[in-house]
Amino acid sequence: MGLKDLFSSGGRGRSRLERSIKTTTSQYAQSPDRYLAMERLLDDGSDDAYVGLLRRFTIAASKSIEDEEEKGWVYRRMCALGPDVLPALKEFSLRYDNIAWALRILEEVANEAQEWALLEALLEANPPEYARDPAKKLQILTHVFDIDDPRVAGILARFLADPDEGVRFFAADALVNVGEESCVEPLVRHLLADTEDSLRVKTRVQDGLAEHAWDLAAWSDKIPAVLDSEHGFEDNKLIKR
Repeated sequence: MGLKDLFSSGGRGRSRLERSIKTTTSQYAQSPDRYLAMERLLDDGSDDAYVGLLRRFTIAASKSIEDEEEKGWVYRRMCALGPDVLPALKEFSLRYDNIAWALRILEEVANEAQEWALLEALLEANPPEYARDPAKKLQILTHVFDIDDPRVAGILARFLADPDEGVRFFAADALVNVGEESCVEPLVRHLLADTEDSLRVKTRVQDGLAEHAWDLAAWSDKIPAVLDSEHGFEDNKLIKR
C-alpha cells in the first residue's frame, strides 16, 4: 500500500478493518476492546470483516470465562445475520482450522442445499489423506455425523482409510452409531482387509457388528479368520464372547 492509497478513503477503511481484526484476534487485549473491535467488524458488513470476526474462534483469550462469553456473542450475532454470512463462512472454513463454531453457525443460517455445498467443499479440501493435524477433519466429520441424511454413511466410510488412527476410529465408531444397513458393508470390508494396525479400531468394528447382530451371511466364509479372541461367529452373526 503506497502513501496515496494509505491516505485515500479506501486505504483508511482498509487500515481500520485490519486494526479491528488485529484487536479481535488478540488473546491479550482487554475484553471491552475486543467487543468494540467486533462491533466495528459487524458494522462494516463486508465479507472480509465477517471473516475477521469469525477469526475470533481461532484464539483463546487469556481469561477463559471472557473467552467463552465472547465466542457465544459472536455466534449469536453471526446467526442473526442469516444467509448473508455464507460467503464468509465458506472462506473462513476453507482457510482456517478451528471451524467447529463456524459449522454451528452454518447449521443455523443455511438451508440443506447450502449446508451441503459448503460441507462438500470442505470434504474435497480435507480428504482421507495425510494431514499434519487431523483436528479439522474431525470437526467436519463430527458435524456430518449429526446430520440425518443417507449420504452420511458413505462419507464416514471413506475415512476408514484415513492415515490417522484417531480419524479412523471416529469413522468406525460413527458408522456403528449410525447403525443403518448401509453401514454394514464398509465395516465388514474394513475388517476383512486386515490392514488395520490399531487394536482399538479393530475392536470397535467387531464390537459394533456384534452389538447390532447384523446378518453377515454374505461374508460367512471370511469373517471367522480375522476375528480376535474376544469375538466369535455363530448363525451368520458376529458375537462377543
